[in-house]
Order: sequence, then structure tokens, then C-alpha cells
Amino acid sequence: MLPILRFLTNYEAFLVTSRCFFALLLLLFIQNPFMQWAFLYYAATSLAIAVGYNRWGKRWRIWYATILLDPLVVSVMISADGGFSSDLYYYYYLTMAMAAFTQRWNKWISVTFTLAVNALYLCTLILASGTLEWRELGFRCVVFFGISIVFPMFSYVEHQRQLVAERERLASEEKDNLKREMESINRQVAEYTNDLHQKAVLDQLTNLHNHNYFHSRIVIEAEIAKQHGKPLTLVIIDIDNFKQVNDTYGHSVGDEVLRTISQRLNELCKGTYHIPCRIGGEELALIIPETEMESGYQVAEQFRREVERLRVPVPTSELLNVSVSVGVASFPLNCSNHQQLIDRADQAMYVAKRTGKNRTVRYSQEMEKSTVTT
Repeated sequence: MLPILRFLTNYEAFLVTSRCFFALLLLLFIQNPFMQWAFLYYAATSLAIAVGYNRWGKRWRIWYATILLDPLVVSVMISADGGFSSDLYYYYYLTMAMAAFTQRWNKWISVTFTLAVNALYLCTLILASGTLEWRELGFRCVVFFGISIVFPMFSYVEHQRQLVAERERLASEEKDNLKREMESINRQVAEYTNDLHQKAVLDQLTNLHNHNYFHSRIVIEAEIAKQHGKPLTLVIIDIDNFKQVNDTYGHSVGDEVLRTISQRLNELCKGTYHIPCRIGGEELALIIPETEMESGYQVAEQFRREVERLRVPVPTSELLNVSVSVGVASFPLNCSNHQQLIDRADQAMYVAKRTGKNRTVRYSQEMEKSTVTT
């Protein structure tokens, strides 16, 4: 059923098929020599229209030529078939339907063509041989005109329908374009926002989270740990002999040392919830949520050993050995709030530096009994 409805609403296909059917109907009158020529004319023009169907833009020239020739051919057919008694006038309807379809963009041309066909039909009936009664002639012409005027009306309605469809199509295209533009703008805004966020929370030299982010995040993580009864471990890292590196080789080498160690810290944190930060000149930190002291210590010790294996090139073509001192503290084992956690991890780090550097130290209560100095 659906293909049939689709066919009936495709007016060009419907008219082409109707014309082919009308051409075949002329076989009923094939005994008449002129009808043979009329059949050949309809068959040839129908074939030409069918071949050009929905294929090339210039096919409408064939339609226009056919529409102009059809009324003359139909008039001769009616005369040859008996004039007033002939029923072949319905071929005019096919021609007017084709004209209404091709001239749907101009209702005045369609109306003029319909009136011209009515006048031609009237002249054909008057000039055809046979007995003619004026009352019957008038009735036939009124009925013919009443039916034929439907075609310009159809043309106008179809034209309005297509205008509405075109406006809807353009509105839909404009909506789609606006949607795509908005999506593009949203992506750009998201990228710009993300870029600003990265610049706001990342240290530009090391690509670690910066000092401000560290202090905001440690408060949040400590509060989460407190509410959910989960542990939180903090690791504070200080690069050994960093001032001496800057004084001896220059700040560019110092920056390279920082970048190299920070890169290794970032690599250690990939695929985890660990949060690496730079909290001072040569001080780094690692926030490790939901981790006990011993597990945090193992992570810190692994990082210290990896740094110990690093070699940083210097301008004298030698490779510089680097190391870090690491302090580890855990909440709630060693403290009751975020500030105490920072202080005690810092204390443990200073103990590591004071007792020989290049080592990892856990915080313990004994550290409170002595004052740790830099």
C-alpha cells in the first residue's frame, strides 16, 4: 500500500504513466487510419517523456512541446471520431493536468491555457460534422469547463504545498546549520574553558598541579576521608642539593632537573587516583586518596628509587645524578585535619634530609619530641 501511495503523490510519475495508458487506449480505435497516426504520436511522445523521467533538467522542453501539440491532435481526433458524439475529449483533461503540473509556479499561465483548451474544444464541436443541438452543446461545454477549471486550482494548491514544503526544508536546514554552529561554538568554549582551567591549576614548568590547587584539593580529600572513614596519605618530596645545582650549572639545568623528576612523577601517577603537585621551588607533593601509611610509603619509596636512577645532561657534556628526600604521613593515623597532615609529612621529609638525604621517611610520634630545622 505504501509504494502505491508514494507513487500517487509523485505527480510526474503518475502523469507519465497516465499518458502511456491513454496511448494504449487508442488501440481501441486502430481501424481509423488517423487514429493509427494519433497512436504513434502518443506512443512516441509518451516514450520520450518516460525516458527523460527524473533524469535531466531539459526534459521539460519535451513536456512543453507535447502540451502545445496535444490539444491540436486531440481536436483532430474528436473530429475524426464523430465530433459531438466522440468521447475522446478526456484526452484534453490529460493535457490540462500536464500543463497544471509544469506551470504550477505560474497560476495565470495555467488558467489561460485551460481557457484556451475550452475555446478549442468549443470550436471543434461547432466545426465538426454532424447534427448539433445548441442546448446539448452548452451543457457539454459547461460540464467540460467545470471539470477543467479544477486543474488550475490543483496547480495553485500544489504550488502552495510546495512553497510550504520548501520553507520547511529551508527552516530545517537553517536549524541544522544553527545546531552545528552551536555545537562548534560549545566545543570551542569547552576547549577554551579546559585550557583556562589547565592554566589555572597546572604549573607551567612541570605540568604538575600548582600550589593553589594542592591546598584546595588537600582540604577536599581530607574532608572526604573524614566523612567516609577512609585513609589519606600525603607524600612531600624535596629535590636534594637543588640550590647547588642552580649555582653550579645555572637555572636552565635546574629547570631541566625539575621537569625530568616531575615527568617521572606524572608517569608514576598514570592510571591511578594519585594527585601530583608542585608546592614550592623544589618541593613536590603527592596526594594519595584511600591509601594507608604503608602502601603510601611503598609508592614514595618506588618513586625515590626511580629518581635515583635518573641522569640529567648538563652543558659540560656530563650526566648529573639527582636524588630526592621524601616524607610520608597519613590521615587519620598521624593527624586529625589537613593542616596537620601537611605539617607532619613536611616534618618527615626534613628528617629524611637531615639524616643523609636520598631516603624515604615515615612520620612517627618521636618526631614531635624534637624541633626539626632546615
